[in-house]
Amino acid sequence: MSRKSKYLCIMNIRIRTTCNFVVCLLLVLFPKADLVVKHYHYQRNFKFTSFGSMTNDQEVLFSGEGNTFHDAVKLCAEFCRRDMRCIGMELCKITEDRIRCRVCCKTKTEEEEIPLNNTDTCRYMAMDAEPKVNIAVHKPSTMSSSFNHYTKASNAVDGVTACPTHDTLAITLEQYRPWIKIDLQATYDVNSVVIYNREDCCGERLHDLQINIGINGTENTCGFYKGPAVNGDRIVVNCNPFARGSYVILRILTPPGEKEFLQVCEIKVFV
Repeated sequence: MSRKSKYLCIMNIRIRTTCNFVVCLLLVLFPKADLVVKHYHYQRNFKFTSFGSMTNDQEVLFSGEGNTFHDAVKLCAEFCRRDMRCIGMELCKITEDRIRCRVCCKTKTEEEEIPLNNTDTCRYMAMDAEPKVNIAVHKPSTMSSSFNHYTKASNAVDGVTACPTHDTLAITLEQYRPWIKIDLQATYDVNSVVIYNREDCCGERLHDLQINIGINGTENTCGFYKGPAVNGDRIVVNCNPFARGSYVILRILTPPGEKEFLQVCEIKVFV
């Protein structure tokens, strides 16, 4: 085996065993040689999330074209490193030697999946968030009530984000404005709160969720999730400025006279 053939063999093995979603799932769309470059230069910045092209509802901050996947990705990646509004990029194969990239921005309190048109010629990649610290794991937590002795508040901060059965959840009784509270045991400026919904059923119960950050009895708004959610949702709420406090409380804002369950798989609090 020649040195060149041996090198290519090693590269192919590495792709099969360690590649990220971008490399593995775009092989059918872009040349393998370009994807090798992608694997080494951009895997820390972007990751594959969806097939499809952006709809007209998204604001395009930047658009560029290249003859190869690598050329197009490089244009958009460099823009995203300079502009913090960038949350991802769309890559479309227009022709064999014409690849288009577009940079996407979507700003709202509830960060949801980017809605995409159904197409086989485009892929959407999300920009990896800067590293943050989840301070909620194994912190003291309480709820307004508990559905049974299995569905306790501590399930929401046990570090487990997969909840296939109801006894792995934190669930209140059906009541007026149920809540769950996490004691952070120190004062923090909270960046975002992530809620993992239950997976087996009844995901729509998570709606009209108010997330507040409190200190000394005073609560400041982090954000609000209207919903309803679906089974297995991961809901990211980016907190308003000055969301500072020593505890986080999530409460369903039920109208007077109505009752709801509050159920969550996991809550992460990032600072």
